[in-house]
Amino acid sequence: MTKRLLFAFLIAPFFLLAQPKIQLEDFASGFTRPVDIAHCGDSRLFVVEQTGYIWILDTLGNRLPEPFLNIDARVRSSGSEQGLLGLAFPPDYTETGYFFVNYTRETDGDTRVSRFTRDPLDPNKADPNSELILFTQDQPFPNHNGGCIKFGPDGYLYIALGDGGSGGDPQNNGQKKNTLLGKILRIDVSNSSVTEPYVVPADNPFVNNTDYRPEIWSLGWRNPWRFSFDRLTGDMWIGDVGQGVYEEIDFEPANTSGLNYGWRCYEGLHTYNTNGCLPASNYTDPIFEYAHNSGNGCSVTGGFVYRGAKYPDLYGCYLFADYCSGRWWYTRRNADGTFTTSILANFDAYEYSSFGEDKDGELYVTLLDAGKIQKIKELCSPFQISVANIFSPVCANSLSGFIFLETTGGTNPVNFAWSNGKTESSIIYLNPGIYTVTATDAGGCARRDTFEIEQIGPDVPTLVVNDDVLCLGESVTLTASNLAVPNELNWYRDGQIFTTTTSTENTFSLSVSQPGEYQVLIVDTTCSSLLSTVVAVTQETAIEPTVSVSGDTLVSNLPCDDCQWLFDGEPIPGATGQFYVATQSGTYELEITSPNGCKYQSSGVELVISSTDLPVSVHHFSLSPNPAQNQVLLTLELKKAERFTLSMSDAQQKLIFMQTHQNQKITLPIDLRALPAGTYFLKIQTESGHFVRRVVKY
Repeated sequence: MTKRLLFAFLIAPFFLLAQPKIQLEDFASGFTRPVDIAHCGDSRLFVVEQTGYIWILDTLGNRLPEPFLNIDARVRSSGSEQGLLGLAFPPDYTETGYFFVNYTRETDGDTRVSRFTRDPLDPNKADPNSELILFTQDQPFPNHNGGCIKFGPDGYLYIALGDGGSGGDPQNNGQKKNTLLGKILRIDVSNSSVTEPYVVPADNPFVNNTDYRPEIWSLGWRNPWRFSFDRLTGDMWIGDVGQGVYEEIDFEPANTSGLNYGWRCYEGLHTYNTNGCLPASNYTDPIFEYAHNSGNGCSVTGGFVYRGAKYPDLYGCYLFADYCSGRWWYTRRNADGTFTTSILANFDAYEYSSFGEDKDGELYVTLLDAGKIQKIKELCSPFQISVANIFSPVCANSLSGFIFLETTGGTNPVNFAWSNGKTESSIIYLNPGIYTVTATDAGGCARRDTFEIEQIGPDVPTLVVNDDVLCLGESVTLTASNLAVPNELNWYRDGQIFTTTTSTENTFSLSVSQPGEYQVLIVDTTCSSLLSTVVAVTQETAIEPTVSVSGDTLVSNLPCDDCQWLFDGEPIPGATGQFYVATQSGTYELEITSPNGCKYQSSGVELVISSTDLPVSVHHFSLSPNPAQNQVLLTLELKKAERFTLSMSDAQQKLIFMQTHQNQKITLPIDLRALPAGTYFLKIQTESGHFVRRVVKY
């Protein structure tokens, strides 16, 4: 870690969290069933009435005395979902004076999308006789008209049409390819004329597929009641009204076309009518759904992503509401592309029919029956906490750090809750670490910030041990690493310094022969590091193997999970059991290895076996292992080749086998698997004599 001088300085918190809290403020009133709000790039707001009027509001919410447009006589608004439903101003409105509307035609209830022109002599009036009809769409039923129209970031006009109405989409228009119903359309109206009201952009997703209407941008919609574009990213957000159980919010990344949002195959995330539908992977799921229960409501009204400058807590949040309940939600898109949706408010009023955005990105909402426009205010954004002073970095365990906070905005008193249990606005006597504070004002607005008091001086060393168990009379090696160089190390056992070392290397090893809890820290010219993590070394409880003798059989007093018999100090091959039948006189010992790897050795046992003298013709003889469970290996080497006989009998002198050989050397495996456990006698008869050995089967 780079050394730095201690000093006091200001830093920004590296973590900030705030929960938005909104209030609706009356902005304008006296409207008849307002259903849309739009701006034309200046400070005015245009309010659409379902009956066929468009009104202008100034920056104070004052309504101009005369309507901007009156097409009441052309609009059928007798049905609850019919009327003048949408308004959109193109990016070049200032130059052209053109704007576009979506309404229900009075004569037959069909949907009409038209262009009108601003009065050249009065910017607050439109010419009702300037209508240029872009298209008319047959509506088989009076509901599910959609009606939202917006210009996208690409300058094209996007138009939302519902599935044609009734219930359950009886004509399956949401999935039909050759109808505009149940779709969002994308058309180019930059050069509209009577002979060519619009053209289809060449990059529309189905422009080269004759199965589809080329105007289609996306499909699978039931009644997309309000969509909008994020003015920063260009992403599209859509609220699609559900059939009878689920409302949904859909998200379409900028410049993504041709998606199928699933209706009528799916309602929300749930199957509705999958007859003739493709596998589920062909449809785009909503990012959020809610059911018509627990007071959630009955019909979603899609909103906007807040990109205004007044309320930082709302920035980047997509706001939407339910028409029937007064419930509001907000959705944030996370850095990993997922979405988090939370309840924002639960107001007493309802019938929120539409949202609107002014030129600065501030948001408004229409209340249908109340005839009002309300402005959305966020109450907590003015409340901020900031660092007045912070003392960092500091030495470990120095208790010399501090954080002084100050608040602005908000309503007093402000309560503080720090992660270290303190409740003051400022905290002192701090060691290096992470400190989080939640500040809550009297209005319930909360701010949570996190700060770091950094550490100066050496980093914490790493301590490891080569073996955490001490064997009797042995030592283990502690190794400290991640060391600043040169260094002085204080070594601790059970919390007390027991030695100090110095080194010019970034690792250092120390042998210890006592059990305990070991730690180490680094001392340099500035300050000490924190203690390393604890390394525990324990002393194994010693065992004492002893050997008893029964005839020529040696027996261990302990079970032999890991034993080795020794003869004159050397391991006997294969002699690893609890018993061993000696074949020659000498000193025998037993070595036992514990599960921790510690070795314990018995005292030596002197054994003289007179009966085991070999005939003079025998150069070498061995049986191993013995005792054995499955097989014992006989090795016989004579001084010269001669005839000899091998025979084995049980304790009752019953012959097990007999073999005769003519050889000088033989290695013979004797299979014991078929024999019961017990003692057997092997007789070797040579030309010069014989000898007998016991074979123990366990």
